[in-house]
Amino acid sequence: MGIALKSRELANGVSATIIEEVNQLKAQGITPNITTILVKGDPASEYYAKAKEKLALKLGVRFTLLTFDEEVAEKDLLETIRQLNDNPAVHGIMLELPVPKHIRVQKLSDAISPLKDVDGISSANKLACMTGEKGLYPATPQSCIRILKHYGYELQGKHVVLVGRGETVGRPLMQLLLRENATVTVCHSYTVNLSDHLAGADIAITAVGRAGLIEPSMVHPGLVIVDAGINETETGITGDVNPDTIKAVQAMTPVPGGVGTLTTVLLFENLIHAIKYQLEQDTEEEVSFDLPIRSFLSKAASGSPTPGGGSIAALSAAMGASMGSMVANLTQGSKFQDVKEQMVQLVEKMQAGIRESEQLMLRDIGSFQSYMDALGLPKGTSEEKTVRSEALQQAAINSAEVPYKLMQRCVEMMKILEDITDKANPNVISDLGIAILSLEAAAQSAWLTVEINLSSLKDEERRQAYQHSGEQLIQSAEAIKSRVMQRVRELI
Repeated sequence: MGIALKSRELANGVSATIIEEVNQLKAQGITPNITTILVKGDPASEYYAKAKEKLALKLGVRFTLLTFDEEVAEKDLLETIRQLNDNPAVHGIMLELPVPKHIRVQKLSDAISPLKDVDGISSANKLACMTGEKGLYPATPQSCIRILKHYGYELQGKHVVLVGRGETVGRPLMQLLLRENATVTVCHSYTVNLSDHLAGADIAITAVGRAGLIEPSMVHPGLVIVDAGINETETGITGDVNPDTIKAVQAMTPVPGGVGTLTTVLLFENLIHAIKYQLEQDTEEEVSFDLPIRSFLSKAASGSPTPGGGSIAALSAAMGASMGSMVANLTQGSKFQDVKEQMVQLVEKMQAGIRESEQLMLRDIGSFQSYMDALGLPKGTSEEKTVRSEALQQAAINSAEVPYKLMQRCVEMMKILEDITDKANPNVISDLGIAILSLEAAAQSAWLTVEINLSSLKDEERRQAYQHSGEQLIQSAEAIKSRVMQRVRELI
């Protein structure tokens, strides 16, 4: 009797790590958020989508299931994907397969942003998997390799027979196996005498979707089998390998309880990777402030609970920084040669302020969502009440910290602009005044948001620190506004 390579222990370990990562992200004001697109018609797909939703709840991930009728037009699905791509609060997008024949799978797959493609089905991520570059790799191939390593089966130098060359499992798995320095033989529907290939294999991995493809008579006692096949039969879910085959091999993954169990968890590990990639890109690319603004305004107009003061403050701060950047850009030419370098530096600082304002707006939206998620936690038992209370407290801390940081940034930018009041182009001095007014308004709005959340903080020392330093910041903002506006009116 061979060893059953069950994956539950491994999946639980990965889940624990994901929960830690999710909590760390929430502490930064980011609530991991994944959306699954499901077109009706396949009961198995609906079952898997619900299973993912259940796991998401356990991991602390926000999960949204968008369900469409079988007759849905491809263009409507593409528009939905575009909206999800543009929504900064959505970090991962999954497309449940199969879809009706009138819908092109690869068309939809490639429409998903590679940074949000947690299934790894887009052409960009398939290429990354092939070349070894950074990307989101398909979960099932990763699951196969992780299970083998978990049980101490090394791949380097081993002869692996891969049965199946499909787009979602076989082909990407072949690339991953080659990078593990395995010797790979790929078998498929045209392969003659599959038994002959299995006879010389150290490891066999199947991903065909054909129940009973491999029987006990086709294997040998030293073989290790990873069964990634999923088939619905009259007796239930089964893999590609006859379950009795475990009696004739060294080890084999069960179905269910093997590859699939870990695969679902790895989708959420990919979500964590996706968020990190998105945060990296946010610091590298030009600001796209209109996307979170549209998302925020859309939610606000709907009448649903919406983050308020912190997000409005961030928007006002970005407007002030933009006006400050404009003033510096228009203070150019021979008349302003002596302040040219200072204006170049000011533009850079104001542009950085715009980007940071966007980040703080996203964090404020995330903090609000964390608070709403905490409110929705169960509170029936004493343990549930404790978990809920801790989650609400962390949400309150984040809801105060984010607008406080915005206050600091606003005052810093106001000081920089005050320093150029007498050096700026007189033709745009009124615009400098508008920049100061916008930044001061942002600081005031942010401070009010901090004050609202102070009463919820249980840590007295933290509450007093915010109160004291916040009052100092707002006094500085008011003083700078008063001085600059008096000078602006003198120069107009």
